[in-house]
Amino acid sequence: MIQEQQQGITEEEKELILIEELSQKLEGLYKDMEQIRRENLLFESYIMRNSKDLQREEEAEDKKQKTKKKDKPIDKKTMQLTNEEKYEIAQFESDTLKKNIEEGRIRSDQILETLRAILEETDKAITEIRKDAFDFQREILFAGENTRTGKIEAERIEKYFKEKLAQKDAQIEKYKQKKANIEQQITKTSNQIQKKEEMGDDLKFIDFHQLQIENKKYVKQIDEKNKKLLGLKIATGKISSILIEERNQLQNEIDQCNKLIQEIDDKNKKTAKTQEQTKKVKRQISSLTEKKKKFAIQLEQVNNATNEDIPKAMTYVLQKRKEEELVYKIRNTNRKIEIAELAYQKACKALGINPQKL
Repeated sequence: MIQEQQQGITEEEKELILIEELSQKLEGLYKDMEQIRRENLLFESYIMRNSKDLQREEEAEDKKQKTKKKDKPIDKKTMQLTNEEKYEIAQFESDTLKKNIEEGRIRSDQILETLRAILEETDKAITEIRKDAFDFQREILFAGENTRTGKIEAERIEKYFKEKLAQKDAQIEKYKQKKANIEQQITKTSNQIQKKEEMGDDLKFIDFHQLQIENKKYVKQIDEKNKKLLGLKIATGKISSILIEERNQLQNEIDQCNKLIQEIDDKNKKTAKTQEQTKKVKRQISSLTEKKKKFAIQLEQVNNATNEDIPKAMTYVLQKRKEEELVYKIRNTNRKIEIAELAYQKACKALGINPQKL
């Protein structure tokens, strides 16, 4: 029984060992297949790049084979690539790939420089547009409004656009002159290069290497300057936006100040009107006071009169009626005086004026 168990265990171990060996062989086959696949991809790219040359070689080989005997067997070893040929193909593809990478880097650098120039031009255009908008808002919308009609004057707008067009024309002339100078420099440099090529005064390798080092140094400095310039442009944009906000706030304060000045003018007009009414009331009070004194004198004369001076009954009734009317008028006048004095005191209090100083 024990021997049978040992035999069963050994058989299972043998199967496991066999499976492990097969898995290792399969893994080796996968690695070989992967290597062959990569080699095939490399050869395909080589064939795609040199399809015309290979086609010519194949045609030449076909012609050679036709001249040979038909019964001669073809050696299969000649159809396989040697290690040297594989190495040459791999080296050729590596060089081609490096060349493509270098060309792509040069193209990407050119595109990057173009994009940087476009970005710089865009930043300049944005700054100019903001400046033009601010100038238009300051000179036309705020300063160009007619205080009488409340509309913008057409002459100011026409003058503004004429000045802007003159500035643009001057800028165009400046750019034309700059372009002409650059073209002259390009022509001069091209002539110098052509003369050096004709004279055979080529640069040596050391000089060329030194120029490359200096070029890299200058490119690095240019990049640093561009970064600083970009930072300054961003800061300038922020300062411009803050300046616009502050100017808008200043304009709001000016509008509020103008509104307060208008309110002060209205209050001054009301004060003048109230003072005029006060003077009128004072005149009325003085006139009514004089009438009151006269009526008091007349009343005293009536009370002090003797029997001889006493008028007749009808005259007495009429005078009594007049006296009552006068007394009623005096009461109404006194009431009006009190109401006017109260209104005067309220008006002085509202205007912040001391009535005793008037």
